[in-house]
Amino acid sequence: MARSETAPERAARDIRNLIKNNDLKAGDSLPAQRVLATELGISRTSLREALATLEALGMVHIHAGKGVYIADRHHQTPLDQDRNRQAGQVYQFRLAIEPYVAGLAAQMRSKDHLDALETSITDMRTALEQDDLIAAAMADTDFHEILLLASGNPMFAKAMHPAAQTIHENQMLPFANAKAIAAPLAEHEQVLRYVREHNPSGARDAMHFHVLSAATRAKIAFLRP
Repeated sequence: MARSETAPERAARDIRNLIKNNDLKAGDSLPAQRVLATELGISRTSLREALATLEALGMVHIHAGKGVYIADRHHQTPLDQDRNRQAGQVYQFRLAIEPYVAGLAAQMRSKDHLDALETSITDMRTALEQDDLIAAAMADTDFHEILLLASGNPMFAKAMHPAAQTIHENQMLPFANAKAIAAPLAEHEQVLRYVREHNPSGARDAMHFHVLSAATRAKIAFLRP
């Protein structure tokens, strides 16, 4: 059930390896985007998406007209006003849908769904141990997409599909908080516990807590009814 790595995610991994192999530190700059795209053999579009991924994960800062710089992962940089507002809207959307989906999944899930959820958690744990935030973010997205399938109602997946990339970027934001890097894993384990136990109210409450906690780690405030 896990999705395949996209071209921008592969590019993000290549850039991450470039940073490590060249021992680049916070404040150092990456090559110009034109040069970087040529060196990595990727399109400018894939490069821009890859850099957006790395910025969401707190690994680089993109300064328009100046360049791309390595971020200090121990100091989380707030989003600009427009991105902060959009992130808040995404968290509102997720909070309205995902707890309900988790509750349904607790009632409708199959053994295959449970196995896939457990695999995503194992993948995330391994990725965090290896400090591979890109793989951790992919495993995070897998977990939420498997729950959508496990809900038994394809309308939820269809409703969220047009915003899938925006939601994926939103799910990456908490990983920029290095002090709470393992929190999403523990919260996924709690959701899975209730899904496994056929406990819809527990799964719903655990997902509600997870989405709110993720917003707190990303330092995103939004209006809640």
